[in-house]
Amino acid sequence: MSQEITMDSADINPDDVMRILVASDVHLGYEEKNQQRGEDSFLAFEEVLQHAVENDVDAVLLGGDLFHIANPSTNTLNRCLRLLKTYTLGDKPIQLEVLRGDDESLADTLSGTMNYEDPNVNIAIPVFSIHGNHDDTTGFGHISAMELLSTNGFVNYFGKWNDLNNVVIKPILLKKGETKLALYGLTHIADGRLCRLFEEAKVFMQKPEDPGWFNILVLHQNRADRGYKKYLPEKALPSFLNLVIWGHEHDCRIQPEQNPKGFFVSQPGSTVATSLSEGESIQKCCALLSIHKEMFRMDPIPLQSVRPFEFETVDLATMEDELDLAVGDVQQKVMDFAAARVEAMIERSKAKLTGNERQPTRPLIRLRLIVTEVEQQFNTIRFGQRYADRVANPLDVILFQKKLVRTKKDIVKLDGKAFEEAFKRKQTVTRPEDVVDQYFVEAAEANQMEVLCPRSMKELCRRVVDHEDDDAADRILKFYESKVLDFLTASESLTEENLEELLSGFHDNEDKLYQDMLTMLDSRGQKSADPLHRLHPNGNMAVDRSEEDDDDGSMSGKRNATTTARGAKAARGTRARGAAAAKTTRGTTRVASKVAVTVPSTSRSQSSIASMFSQQSASNNNSSMTTVASRTSIRNAPSARGRRVQYDSDASD
Repeated sequence: MSQEITMDSADINPDDVMRILVASDVHLGYEEKNQQRGEDSFLAFEEVLQHAVENDVDAVLLGGDLFHIANPSTNTLNRCLRLLKTYTLGDKPIQLEVLRGDDESLADTLSGTMNYEDPNVNIAIPVFSIHGNHDDTTGFGHISAMELLSTNGFVNYFGKWNDLNNVVIKPILLKKGETKLALYGLTHIADGRLCRLFEEAKVFMQKPEDPGWFNILVLHQNRADRGYKKYLPEKALPSFLNLVIWGHEHDCRIQPEQNPKGFFVSQPGSTVATSLSEGESIQKCCALLSIHKEMFRMDPIPLQSVRPFEFETVDLATMEDELDLAVGDVQQKVMDFAAARVEAMIERSKAKLTGNERQPTRPLIRLRLIVTEVEQQFNTIRFGQRYADRVANPLDVILFQKKLVRTKKDIVKLDGKAFEEAFKRKQTVTRPEDVVDQYFVEAAEANQMEVLCPRSMKELCRRVVDHEDDDAADRILKFYESKVLDFLTASESLTEENLEELLSGFHDNEDKLYQDMLTMLDSRGQKSADPLHRLHPNGNMAVDRSEEDDDDGSMSGKRNATTTARGAKAARGTRARGAAAAKTTRGTTRVASKVAVTVPSTSRSQSSIASMFSQQSASNNNSSMTTVASRTSIRNAPSARGRRVQYDSDASD
């Protein structure tokens, strides 16, 4: 059981005390192009690093989301590197001895160990960090911005996982004097998937064999109960832990809270407000964590350079008599009331000015009005213009929340506390992936997809919007194309006439297909794209051509002049995919291949089945021979040049 330490205890040797500065959710680059708020994230991060220097810490520990987006701008990267170089490099001796590193994470570093053990880098304060959901690995090579910092030697990036079916968390073992620290990291995993892994006992945390270790887990997941499998319950974590640093949640609860399993949880919260919610208005902090053997103490450090933020909620139903909302110009009365409240909030925000010369003085103001009638609402943008030179967010000072009014017979007994929490978490902005999902729910039968599932399109949209994953679309299309070809190849009764019927059974196992797709996306590694991993022992470049077309251009590697997967020689400027297909244009039919349906099923290759998809009968526009592209994504065909590069890679330009 962990205990709080008293630093003035006579039996504690300062040389045995490990001092770590803890912070999380820095969100560098948030609103960087906003004239008023563009500097907020950088100011807060610089203050965190300044506290690390002033307190002479042994290390800085970050709980994820150092960057606000997966592909931060060059401006954000440059600002981050300058801050790290200014505050973490130097000649100060490092007192942390590395007994063992996180093998999976350190394997990708150039030095293969902690940055302060690299003779080419002069580190004074080592920074340890996992990634969060905002700076997740993404795009070609599946690289996180954190890996750029690791490659440059500024950050010890740990907690990465490589196998989503069996997550093994190995600790970094550090020692200072008589204090031994086992530092575990778990970078962000989708909550539903992580819950499933815990339920199936597929998450393993390796304990050091010898006793006397102080065990810290750093993770980045939902902590608040947002519904079944939409958060990680604390009870799912092992009881041998001493302290959990919980990233992702933005409200600051940095003082350790002990749970029934015996370990403590510290929730640092964010260092910058990224939403105008009530939790973001709580005082922002980092903390100094002191560890002596199996005892610890967490000292919060309020941040002095954070922009003041005032949040208030008013239920107009409780103000009807006071404001006399039953008669007269209701809208004007509510507007006057809101103006008075906003003025009071601006005045109240002045108490949060710390005197720090770098602290922004224009506050963030959010007044949430719970209304029952549409007449109580007004134009919030026009209202906010009067505060354009006094607050940092004039366009969204007011938020209207519609209150449901029920008759007595409609009222059922609810868990009031749970309902209140759900109300606070209610999103006011529709997510793009939800729009995609709703489209396929409401779309006519003719517009439904027959190979891709709507959930895959929803996931694609989420990855593109949240992580700028420019590789996901191509990967998803190729994944489903491969799976449907495997499915049809396995059929013993495939003919041109029954293709539609067979295809209808493709999604009988849709859940497994979807999970396999997620696993494929999340397990994309960088090794195939890293030249360092493609060298033969003799030093020659080993080029992997396993996915390139053979000289014959067919998927099976055996050219058939009549039956090919996507065509042997589609001339540049044409839109033909078929082998000897005539030139076609978008929307026209293609000549059907007869070979694909006449060969015996036992010898049928994926090449012949692909031809069935890639050509359409000239005599029947509604036949089963619709192209893979229209079946899977209802998208336009790629350009002629793009298709030639993709399918005729053996030909020279």
